[in-house]
Amino acid sequence: MYWPSLKVLNLDNNNFTGEIPSSFGSLHNLISLHLHNNSLIGEIPKSLMNCSTLIGLNLGLNKLVGSIPRWIGCLPHLSFLVIPSNNLRGLIPVDLCKLSTLQVLDASNNNFTGIIPKCFKNLTAMTSTLERKYDSIYIKLENEVSREDANLVIKGRENEYDTILYLSSTLDLSENRLSGEIPEELTCLVALQSLNLSGNYLSGSIPKTIGNMTKLESLDLSRNQLSAHIPSSLSSLTFLSYVNLSCNYLSGQIPTSTQLQSMNASSFMGNKLCGPPLLKCVEDRDTTHSDASNGDGERGDDEYWLRLGIEMGFGVNFVGVIGPLLVCGFWRRAYFWFFEEYLWYKLVDFFIKVKYSF
Repeated sequence: MYWPSLKVLNLDNNNFTGEIPSSFGSLHNLISLHLHNNSLIGEIPKSLMNCSTLIGLNLGLNKLVGSIPRWIGCLPHLSFLVIPSNNLRGLIPVDLCKLSTLQVLDASNNNFTGIIPKCFKNLTAMTSTLERKYDSIYIKLENEVSREDANLVIKGRENEYDTILYLSSTLDLSENRLSGEIPEELTCLVALQSLNLSGNYLSGSIPKTIGNMTKLESLDLSRNQLSAHIPSSLSSLTFLSYVNLSCNYLSGQIPTSTQLQSMNASSFMGNKLCGPPLLKCVEDRDTTHSDASNGDGERGDDEYWLRLGIEMGFGVNFVGVIGPLLVCGFWRRAYFWFFEEYLWYKLVDFFIKVKYSF
């Protein structure tokens, strides 16, 4: 609090305990606060609302509780919000949608519930594919922005992004308890490079307009409750190099594209999908087999009905003979008498007559 001109405070990877001091709110010129990988407890202090020039806030890998504070939408220049692996809970506030400069949001490995806000489409930095136009604060602090860093899980691996973090655009809400459908408005984030919603309780279908996210390089929707077909527009994403749709209720054929067919089969396991890189679909049988089936269709139908008739006839006759014997004792005694007494003596008389005739 005695250093009012402090701009960057990095205390990552230490053993700090206790709560985040409220005196941080007196650092009105602070643009980057890093407290990643400590043992801090308590809630995110409201005093940080006074840090109006804050660009990067990294509080990941701590033991913070409470929810994402609504006042966070009052930080007009916040571009990097990294809060994974805490004990945060509650709904994702719609106030986040006020952060037009937000380009990296990592809230993974928490206990957030509810739905994904539809207003995420208002995150301008994730919706514009044009080169970013820095305002006065960015021009003034351009060197500090380029030094912003964070550990992000992209393409299934955790990597450290330091000097190039400001070139990234990431939305990671994985490993929470989010439910409902993936809002179609999320596909308006056409500048997004990585989308990770895995490990939640999301249902419904993958938005058909996902093909609008032309800059997407990494997509992870695994371990949810998604159903229906994979939208064909997914095949138009030419930058896509990592996909994981495993462990859902998806069905049908995997859309054909160079990107999707080059993925590992494990990316689609745990569904009812078919087609490369998985097994062929039923409708994709060999042409020869298909032609033979068409040529011999009538004969195949005749054989089917003939076999069905034989089987049904056998079943009815078998039950008609055995059923009464099991139910009625009189018929059972008469049946065995017929074979033991009547037919037996008839056969014996026949053999005797044959023997004496020679």
